[in-house]
Amino acid sequence: MKTVLSVALPLVVLALFLASMGYVAYRLRVLFGLEGRWPLRIGVAVVVIGAAIGMLATAKLSSPLVGALNVLGGYVFIFYFFLLLALLGLHAVQLKWSLPLMGSGVACVVVALAVTVSGALWADSFTVTETEIRLRGLERELTVMQISDVHLGHHRGRGYLERIVEETNRRKPDLVLITGDLIDSKAALEPGVLEPLSRLVAPAFFVGGNHEKYVDPQRAFELIAAHGVRVLHNEVALIHGLQLVGLDYMNADEDTFDMHPSDDKRTIKSVLASLALKSDVPSVLIHHSPVGARYVAAKGIGLMVSGHTHAGQVFPITLFAGWVFPFNRGLHQEGATAVFVSQGAGTFMPRVRLGSSNELSLLHLKPAR
Repeated sequence: MKTVLSVALPLVVLALFLASMGYVAYRLRVLFGLEGRWPLRIGVAVVVIGAAIGMLATAKLSSPLVGALNVLGGYVFIFYFFLLLALLGLHAVQLKWSLPLMGSGVACVVVALAVTVSGALWADSFTVTETEIRLRGLERELTVMQISDVHLGHHRGRGYLERIVEETNRRKPDLVLITGDLIDSKAALEPGVLEPLSRLVAPAFFVGGNHEKYVDPQRAFELIAAHGVRVLHNEVALIHGLQLVGLDYMNADEDTFDMHPSDDKRTIKSVLASLALKSDVPSVLIHHSPVGARYVAAKGIGLMVSGHTHAGQVFPITLFAGWVFPFNRGLHQEGATAVFVSQGAGTFMPRVRLGSSNELSLLHLKPAR
């Protein structure tokens, strides 16, 4: 089943993507009374496919021009996505009511543009959410700042990271946990981009995400460690009366389907089985993706902290993200284990948020009653 899904799902998505371009070209031709079927189809395909390439094929590059094309491609692609939704909605309405074609077409374009601009503006800032979590065996209250999915690179650079560090220090946490995808492209590995990390006051720990793997994991880990953040590779650190378990980005096990599979042969299941944890010390596990929670619970770990999902990032994908990730955002429970999932502090592909927010997660850990 895992192999079938790995092949079938991308093919289905590709087929829907290609069909959507034909539909958008057809609806624009009808609504605006345009002549020539193929020129419009080709034009839509060139723009949309070009935007998709601009978003997806630039992780290994770092030039400002490539960065600008990456961001622009994201805006164009998300505008196309909202235009598709508007056209589908209009089509459904026109099946029952007669509406002016030209005016309806203009309205679809204006709505798609307005939603894109609104989402772009919303994605330019972050909020701080606060969550109380009870942890068995904890002797005193601790405050933990989780930073996840910043995606430094073409979308965001040093300035955004400085804002995150300043806000983190202002909250005076006991501990900072950075749960992967800090880096999105080689632009983030340029000199000085990660320097604000060295100004974090509280002890900081990092585990890698899938995007560090896409870019240059070894170089990324070296630079992060050079700025005073401890990188955990399937190991345990003792701090503030906690056993902090940090795992590399990996699959839950060998059988479960994953939308973003890791090439690491180890799994959460196998690595946790090999780690020795003290039964009388409370444990917190950090892993980029909120998968494998049942193995975390079986190990007796009190809290799992993850990111990766972006809570779907853009409406209406936000409505379906929970189908892909049962632990999608906020606080959940797996047996006796609390599972907290951040929406992330940055964006991936389009620099747009709609129905979700960039967030830093301030976790108030308190002794269980």
